[in-house]
Amino acid sequence: MELAGLSLIKVNTATDFKPFDCGDEDLNDFLLSKSKHYQIELLAVTYLLENEERTIAFFSIFNDSLRVQEKEFASKSAFKRLLSRLVTHPKRHLEYYPALKIGRLGVCNTIKKSGVGTAIINFIISIAMDQNESCACKLITVDAYDKSLGFYEKLGFTYFTETDKGKDTRQMYLDLTPIMNASLEEQSGKIH
Repeated sequence: MELAGLSLIKVNTATDFKPFDCGDEDLNDFLLSKSKHYQIELLAVTYLLENEERTIAFFSIFNDSLRVQEKEFASKSAFKRLLSRLVTHPKRHLEYYPALKIGRLGVCNTIKKSGVGTAIINFIISIAMDQNESCACKLITVDAYDKSLGFYEKLGFTYFTETDKGKDTRQMYLDLTPIMNASLEEQSGKIH
């Protein structure tokens, strides 16, 4: 989707919301009734993607941590597989991994499957990568609705565990380490 002509606006107490409907009452309600309160209480920051007439999409993000304990997994081998994906050496294992959480993400019904959701995820990745300049952020996490699982899978998100399979939401994460390493390799290639 072409993002030219759209504005990215951070919600604040003076924000006037333009019409928005993503087809999910919970998401619509969060944006219109709760996002300002979450901002005031420092619980989440919400951004709007708008054109002149309407809100095209919105997302909320906040700091998070992914707690990794063996008891959360169906087997010891599943736990060890996750650890091997998260850290290069088992002695570096932490109980909590620093993360940025996507609290809410909604795209207007009229433009779903246009690429705007992917553009938003890429923007969130850039926020997390920029955060790494001052404070470590290893993962992006999301509690994905069942109907959104395929979207997050296509973008490289992985299921945290299989214990929530079949539930309304599943915990997923995107490891930023490969993205950071690719960025560093690209930068070093430009230097030589």
